[in-house]
Amino acid sequence: MRLNVQMRVSAVKRFDLKVLGEYAAVTLVLLAVLAWPAEGWSKGRLQVCEVHDVQRLLDNWAKKLSESTPANPDPVVGTYEQSGSVLLPTCANGPALGHADIRKYFVEHFLANKPVVKKWERSTIGGDCTVAFASGLYTFSLNGGTELRARYTYIFRHGLITQHHSSLEPESGATCK
Repeated sequence: MRLNVQMRVSAVKRFDLKVLGEYAAVTLVLLAVLAWPAEGWSKGRLQVCEVHDVQRLLDNWAKKLSESTPANPDPVVGTYEQSGSVLLPTCANGPALGHADIRKYFVEHFLANKPVVKKWERSTIGGDCTVAFASGLYTFSLNGGTELRARYTYIFRHGLITQHHSSLEPESGATCK
């Protein structure tokens, strides 16, 4: 009796392994076939951002900055993601996290100087239009005359700023006042 049970168990194991082996191969082929169109479709859907697309985002930020005042910082603050955005500011210690901190920075430290972006000098720009980035140098005119040269890095997600780092060039000797 014991031998008979062992033979049955052995036969079942062989059957299970054989069937599992066949199913595993079929399953792998099926998954590969199903995944291929999705992968091909998703890569085909990515839209590579052109330099002018990202430059348009930078120019929009500069335009909104020039439209903003300490009494109404909303145009420039509105270019940042509502929550989760980070600003490492040019003229204050940071970071400023989210709209409330970013608004406070612009009201208390920057907009009183009436900043206007005079010049963009790009070093890197790219992305896929879902997430895009830009870094380089920019020059601000403050109070209609004083120039402030700074370094920048922006990361945009769906056209809004999620990360913005701006810092004075150390050797320029410029100050924010």
